[in-house]
Amino acid sequence: MKIALRAEQDVQYLATFVHGVLAALHALGIAYNVKRRNWFDVAAHSAAMTYDIWATAKHLDALGRLTTPPRITLIKPIQALSKTDFT
Repeated sequence: MKIALRAEQDVQYLATFVHGVLAALHALGIAYNVKRRNWFDVAAHSAAMTYDIWATAKHLDALGRLTTPPRITLIKPIQALSKTDFT
């Protein structure tokens, strides 16, 4: 079970990195094509970059669910104000 979880974490790390790099490269493509006034390619790179940013966020969310340990909360009873002496 731990091996499968570790493998899934590794896949999520790799996918997050790849989509992040692709988004950065699409941003460079946008800048290059704006300079050349190639608006069709600007739109194509913008759409692809939007998808890569969305995919990066989804992979980060999945990775957070895999790596975050379950939280154990202790509920302490709140003392009533009548029991507290403020004077």
